[in-house]
Amino acid sequence: MLARHIRATGVAIALAVAVPAHADTRLIVKLKDGGAKSALTPKARIAKLASDSGIALAHVRSMALGADVVRASGNDAAAAIDALKADSDVQFVDVDRRRHIEQDVPVNDPFLQGQRYLTNEDTSISAFSAWQTTHGSSSIVVAVVDTGYRPHAGIAGRFLPGYDMIDDPKEANDGDGRDPDATDPGDWVLASEATDDCKARNSSWHGTSVAGVIAANTNDDQWTAGIDWNAMVLPVRVLGKCGGFDSDIVDGIAWAAGLDVPGVPPNPHPAQVINLSLGGDRACPSYYPPLIDAVYANGVTRAIIAAAGNESDDVANHSPASCPGVIAVASTTVISGKLASYSNFGAGVTISAPGGTYIPQVPVQGTLALSNTGTTTPQDDAAFSEGGTSFSAPMVSAAISLMLAVAPSLSVDQIASILQSTAKPFPGGSNCTTDICGAGILDTGAAVRAAANVAAATPNYQGLWWASPAGSESGWGINFAHQGDIIFATWFTYDATGKAWWLSMIANRTGANTYAGDLLTTHGSAFSATPFDPNAVTHATVGHATLTFTDADTAQFAYTVNGIAQAKTLTRELFGTAPTCAFGAQPNLALASNYQDLWWAAPAGIESGWGINLTEQSNEIFGTWFTYDIDGSPLWLSVLATNTAPGVYSGALMRTTGPAFSAMPFNPAKVVATPVGKATFTFTDGDHATFAYTVGKVAQSKAITREVFVSPGTFCQ
Repeated sequence: MLARHIRATGVAIALAVAVPAHADTRLIVKLKDGGAKSALTPKARIAKLASDSGIALAHVRSMALGADVVRASGNDAAAAIDALKADSDVQFVDVDRRRHIEQDVPVNDPFLQGQRYLTNEDTSISAFSAWQTTHGSSSIVVAVVDTGYRPHAGIAGRFLPGYDMIDDPKEANDGDGRDPDATDPGDWVLASEATDDCKARNSSWHGTSVAGVIAANTNDDQWTAGIDWNAMVLPVRVLGKCGGFDSDIVDGIAWAAGLDVPGVPPNPHPAQVINLSLGGDRACPSYYPPLIDAVYANGVTRAIIAAAGNESDDVANHSPASCPGVIAVASTTVISGKLASYSNFGAGVTISAPGGTYIPQVPVQGTLALSNTGTTTPQDDAAFSEGGTSFSAPMVSAAISLMLAVAPSLSVDQIASILQSTAKPFPGGSNCTTDICGAGILDTGAAVRAAANVAAATPNYQGLWWASPAGSESGWGINFAHQGDIIFATWFTYDATGKAWWLSMIANRTGANTYAGDLLTTHGSAFSATPFDPNAVTHATVGHATLTFTDADTAQFAYTVNGIAQAKTLTRELFGTAPTCAFGAQPNLALASNYQDLWWAAPAGIESGWGINLTEQSNEIFGTWFTYDIDGSPLWLSVLATNTAPGVYSGALMRTTGPAFSAMPFNPAKVVATPVGKATFTFTDGDHATFAYTVGKVAQSKAITREVFVSPGTFCQ
């Protein structure tokens, strides 16, 4: 088992125990017809099995098609399942699971009845359908590049620190130019201030309204329901009195994406999604395409969404909606699915959504949005029925943020493709066609499910690997924690003296199925140090490595360490049934049914510098603990921990010596493993555990959790 060796750097995420520990478990069992005990009644056959195995089983009743309901005691449930599966008289056994009615997610926001656009009707966006899959993730950031924001009870706690990008103090209307205060002071224009291109108007509170469509707090018994329950909003203020200049908008988009803007501090929260509910006449100006290219090249932002415009004109004549790389959104009516009377249209439209038209007699035709009662300066919280492509665009932005919650690695092209391929067809009687209104009406539920399917189909290489053919170089190994486009690799091997030595690598995806990064050696406080000081951890680059995967179970590991260049073929190490792992499949890692992952001390980051890789297969966990020896040098220990009680795994800790990493060939016969103590893992759920160990005369215990370095982490089951 020595080849199940270790992965480095502490990352941790725990998985839920598959069978309840303290409740009876109902099973559905089908006994074979004509089996050895077929002359007995089903009840007697189950009783005989219970007697032979020593497991508490009780026959409940017989079912249709010859199956039986059997009750297993809570503490023996896992053993009962294994015993029944292994019995030659059993055709099949499975858990008797509960099912639930497939109804819309209950939501208690008092203004919900006025938000018909959220429903699952043919002309609405099917937000309720999406909520059966996800409520979103707080790790997803949606930038609202607009008028700024007002604090509002309906969206409390959802705004990140943003920026006011308006350079002209007069346009900004807040007494100064650019600053870190993105709050909206109001954008009213008095009659005495009006010009031909700047009409008199009351304050719009537009940015707050747009943000509320995306992320108003949902199911909080207040105000309206947002589409994404958890995403964070990054307010970037670019529109003031009389709108805003392209120069400010360009800088605002750049900053939102995490690009450098002269004279402005870096954005610590770059956005995956950028919403532009703004626009103006003229085709796409020359400065937008290179900006959009740079935004996507930076790697964080996956979608820029723009309102198609409200001039009842071809979108080709308006920007930034007409710019390449922008998802342009037209507006349809929520009642009939027709093109809204004001909406721009044309071949440049990507998709449509019910942006709303306020008709007093039919209030549900509008988009109910958070606002403020102030006509000039801000006053009280409010919600008003609005209309415009300004409100169809954030519906698409919110749908994308939900998609990224279940599939954080989606590419720019994948997002656009999913939105279009899952769109609802325009209903009969609509004047919309795919020639002028895009692919159809936004279907948030279908888009989220399609995104989840993409995530599930994306290869995930998480787990323990060793030299191929399997067992040929038993004694060393490499663990991969694979999250998004990053693999954190911990290579457990031996230095030139034969001492256990580990190297780590943050490998970024550099091409199709290829990941590369620098190899680091690390020193730190001894494993027994209390407290462990993460500030004492030091790293030194000793080489570089590239991983090239030819399929889900085979890879080439090419590396240079201290000038020595070598390459090995890797395969997964299997000592049982391997789990299925998928990045982003379930944001709540506590629900995972397998503990395979990289773990570190809890709370996360408190003891950064050490960690433990857990590989779980068939009720055994092979753990590789990367830590430091008494002298601070890198040290790894391994354990094969067997399941001793629900959620508890225990085994002997081994210290290993072997041929140097560079030995050609590597001789597994020279690997020596010596017991030095014991380790026990006690899991409270899929994301929390206690790691208790003795090494020599040292006995300690630490709380551990999964290390998530690309949210929401990888989920194994």
